[in-house]
Amino acid sequence: MKSVINTIFETKLAELKDKITTLSTSVRLTIVTVGDDPASKVYVRNKIRLFDELGLECQHITLAEATTVQADLDLLAENADHPILFQLPLPNGLVAPDLPATVDVDGFGSETLGQLVLGQNLVLPCTVQATIDIISAHCGEHNFAGLKVAVVGRSNIVGKPLAIELINRQSTVASFNSRSDLAAVDWNKFDVIVVATGAHGILDNSQFIEGQLIIDVGINRVDGKLVGDIRHHDGILSAAAITPVPGGVGRLTCLHVLGNAVKLMEHSQN
Repeated sequence: MKSVINTIFETKLAELKDKITTLSTSVRLTIVTVGDDPASKVYVRNKIRLFDELGLECQHITLAEATTVQADLDLLAENADHPILFQLPLPNGLVAPDLPATVDVDGFGSETLGQLVLGQNLVLPCTVQATIDIISAHCGEHNFAGLKVAVVGRSNIVGKPLAIELINRQSTVASFNSRSDLAAVDWNKFDVIVVATGAHGILDNSQFIEGQLIIDVGINRVDGKLVGDIRHHDGILSAAAITPVPGGVGRLTCLHVLGNAVKLMEHSQN
């Protein structure tokens, strides 16, 4: 699957480079972080590096955990005139402001998600778009209709919007979460299984069969190593195609931060 991910990344990046040359306005992004979360530092660094490589402006605003209040974040959101994101997680009960769709590069805001329900969204949440890309590469861009997909996870960031987007594409979707009786599920009846719970070991590679596509969205640290939600048993080589962690969905998610910024800047010109 790594070669598939690499091909998707390079193809999408080339398309974005071409699109950027057609814009009359330069692509800009502001990233806001609060505190010193180690994982957030890695994610932000990857995003900034991608923008830098293309000669695009990416402003990084860092706020102190001890002194930042909700009003500080809300003010940044109110004054945003170009794509902006608030890097999660946020400490001390702070929440990402509910951004208008025109600057909501993460695609997490209520306006963007409401538009998604109606099939009128400007962008998809970045991880959702990455997942759609992988399904398209494996199953064919025009083969979503009737595709049987299990979505394990119900977050507002991945699980819910992914299920809605798949329904919009006429897939047959079954939704599960960490409270579902997963042991009783016949996983063999699904063409695609997306696991996005943030709980390592919620499913394992012995449960899948040849021909299935398994998309592991989870990022967990176990014994000092980054692993996904799917447990890989030693000595068991799954017949299904399973995305790697790291180097799978996360790599494409980072790319779609750029992709969404480009789409929003393009929309602002129209």
